[in-house]
Amino acid sequence: MTDIKARYRYGTPDEKRWTPVYVDGATEPAGHVRKVGRSATPWCAMGAGDGKGHGTHHSRKYAAAERLVAMVDNRATVAAEIERRRSRSVQTPEGWRFATWTEIEREGYRQVRPVNSAPYLYGGEGERYPDRVAELPVTLTRITRLHNGRVVVSGTESDDRPSYVLLMDPAHAALGALVREQEPRHIAPGECMGCETHGPLYQTGTRLGCANCTATDLGMSPDLLPTPIHDDGAVWWSIGDTVRRVGQVQDEESEPATGRVIEIDTLVVERERRIAADFGDRWPLRWQPAGLAPVS
Repeated sequence: MTDIKARYRYGTPDEKRWTPVYVDGATEPAGHVRKVGRSATPWCAMGAGDGKGHGTHHSRKYAAAERLVAMVDNRATVAAEIERRRSRSVQTPEGWRFATWTEIEREGYRQVRPVNSAPYLYGGEGERYPDRVAELPVTLTRITRLHNGRVVVSGTESDDRPSYVLLMDPAHAALGALVREQEPRHIAPGECMGCETHGPLYQTGTRLGCANCTATDLGMSPDLLPTPIHDDGAVWWSIGDTVRRVGQVQDEESEPATGRVIEIDTLVVERERRIAADFGDRWPLRWQPAGLAPVS
């Protein structure tokens, strides 16, 4: 084990008599030490980045320098833990992968494993990391996006459990949820490779099959196969988008009344979206996407 005294060296004091301390051969000082009085603890250690008044006091110069070494070690430990936590965002159980909630909505995935616990990466704000995901797949019924960036997911886990509801803040929602790696995707109609019937097809790997054949191959109910959201509109609306009512005429003398999207309900079973837009009326109005148009 390296002697702590071999890990640091003193530099040349500056004009205010602060002596830089270099740790583990670094070219930038970890901090500075200075004798500031005649008390029992006259040596002050001020780490790089420490604010005024955040220094620590010690009885000996070497103790002040060793405090800076400990600070370097602590920061390295914290950085390593942050990277370990961040790496969990890409670590998935075998057979599963992370997908964004936008992908889940667009593809109409019925069963996902949401991130049930998402602590902050470090401290009390900023990034979150997936500490625990749902053990059982959740069969989705609704995904609601709110004006404040929060997302509410509703569904069921199994017949013997109560309804599943999860409220996520923006950083939590950004982690997405687990979906099966071999999740079938709904594609254009065609001929099933299994029963040779013609109709909507699902692709699983390189295999194309109808709903019944695909569900049989995967051991699941056809009702749980993903189906893209059918929203009767050409625009995939997001919170904060500016909208106008379809059919509203714009002339040179007056601007049309415009609104802002403040809430979006994705009804997974019904495969549709409902948009809540605030047009400055007393109450926000709920619209089908086809009743709204972007403001150019």
